[in-house]
Amino acid sequence: MMEETEEDKQEERERLATPVSAWDTWRYFWRYMMSTPGWVFTAVTLVIIASVCDIVVPVFSGLIVEALAEGYAGTPNQLPLALWALAGYIGFNVLHRIFFFGSEMIWMRIISDKMHKLVADAHRKVLRLSTDWHVNSFAGSTVRKITRGKWSFDTFNEAVFTGLLPTLLVLIGLSVVQFSHWSTMGALFVVGFSIYISLSVLMATKFAAPANQEFNKNDSHLGGCLADSITCNSVVKAFGAEDREDERLHGELSTWARLLKRVWFRFVVVGTVQDFYLSGLLAVIITLAILRWGQGIFTPGQVSLVIASCMMIRGYVRNIGNTIRVIQKSINEMEDVVRIDKMEVGVADNDGAEELKVKKGRIVFEDVTFRYENQNKPTYKGFNLEIKPGEKVALVGHSGSGKSTFVKLLQRLYDLEKGQILIDGQDIADVTQMSLRSAISMVPQEPMLFHRSLAENISYGRPDANEEDIAKAAEMAYADEFIKELPEGYRTLVGERGIKLSGGERQRVAIARAILADKPILILDEATSSLDSLSESLIQKAVEKLTDNRTTIMIAHRLSTVRKADRILVFAKGKIIEQGSHDELIKQKNGHYRKLLEIQAAGFETPDADDASAGLVA
Repeated sequence: MMEETEEDKQEERERLATPVSAWDTWRYFWRYMMSTPGWVFTAVTLVIIASVCDIVVPVFSGLIVEALAEGYAGTPNQLPLALWALAGYIGFNVLHRIFFFGSEMIWMRIISDKMHKLVADAHRKVLRLSTDWHVNSFAGSTVRKITRGKWSFDTFNEAVFTGLLPTLLVLIGLSVVQFSHWSTMGALFVVGFSIYISLSVLMATKFAAPANQEFNKNDSHLGGCLADSITCNSVVKAFGAEDREDERLHGELSTWARLLKRVWFRFVVVGTVQDFYLSGLLAVIITLAILRWGQGIFTPGQVSLVIASCMMIRGYVRNIGNTIRVIQKSINEMEDVVRIDKMEVGVADNDGAEELKVKKGRIVFEDVTFRYENQNKPTYKGFNLEIKPGEKVALVGHSGSGKSTFVKLLQRLYDLEKGQILIDGQDIADVTQMSLRSAISMVPQEPMLFHRSLAENISYGRPDANEEDIAKAAEMAYADEFIKELPEGYRTLVGERGIKLSGGERQRVAIARAILADKPILILDEATSSLDSLSESLIQKAVEKLTDNRTTIMIAHRLSTVRKADRILVFAKGKIIEQGSHDELIKQKNGHYRKLLEIQAAGFETPDADDASAGLVA
């Protein structure tokens, strides 16, 4: 048995926090379908007309046999009736196909649009889910859930509107036809097929569904494992671990295959039970019809009508058994995307949130108390700080001291337990998150790049920038030096997460992106950490230009990079224990900053990472 991973635990927490019932899935499906009720009504109407045409076909089949039987008995004038019945038989078959074709053409248009909207809505929701959710979720699993939900939506629609609906209509119609000839036969149709449908639903929901739900969970996990291994290919190669990763995936695939076999086995069992019941029911119905003929009550035409009806129903009902299984499977497979739709975003815009208007860039933390979900003690308690407009402030301290949390709270990646954060007097909880983050440029220590062109990555913060502006920003960040050497220049695709570029090149692109974005507030998370000494000196000059007339917050791991900061804030356990300029702080003989500086000067680095508790959700 495979060991339960953190992702499995997160999945279970999500299932408990956001349960999804079959009714939730039906409502989700119906919400999308009813966004274009006119087209749906037209398609359903065509399906109904096509089904009525199909119901009439066995009647004409019976009339043909009746005419032939009468003619054989010595009434040759039955030939016109036989030909008329044949024309009706052919005509209604043709009409059935025409109307059904028309409905399918409309369904194709409807469902392709709905699938488009479903993926767009899921993508929109995922992008807005909390930082904690993204930290604890595999990107590969999330993509798999959305794509599986997309195709399941298509399968669900096809099963309901082109499978279940016409089948039920045909069953009802043929039952009425049988009632008109013999009420007992009509009742047998209704009761027998009602039992069949109930049996199919019961087996699908109670026997097949649990296995399918467990398989879907494992299928998402497998997608995450594949993405994880492929994304980290450079690490795999660095440690010569290809065989080890193959073996690990083999274990995951073994579980996946075992669960898949169980799903298929249960589907086969359900199908076999359905076939046995259906064959027995039809045998009883046809036997009764033949016995009625033997008693002289039924004519050959009526027996033919019963047999033709049974053969038609056999096709439809066999299909309805499979349709019910498909519907249940589709419901299970849509559960994850429905759950995403139902989830609370975590950090949401307040009602009536306004656009943030930054004129000067004054930042105030006022009596802020904050704790991560898995913490017993808060990271910040009654924290207060003011950063003046245009001030360059450096945050230093050991890992876990609260520096990264400061930046995350300023971006409102988490909500406060108490207090408020103000930018130019506006509480960031009362402004839209989009306007807040659009006012901040961020240069992270390990920049993320999209698998798009260099030009698109540099202009991401200002997508309307022209080529000249992009080139100028790259030049200021000293990125133009390596970009000019590339055959495709600014059109070069950088690979997933920018893997085609070196660490220093990615950093320069990130700095160029910040320069071009030209935001009033700037956050630098050791922006020169990935550069060689020569590049670092050049980038430092670019950073100095970038910070001019901007409120700047620098998270510093190497203290040599903060000497020119207006103010250095020394963090420890969520508190500012020292603050001042570099010259002021090094004069404090037993000061914390001076000790950190001496340790680094002696060659012992004190690398920082995100706070140990960040993103770990209990």
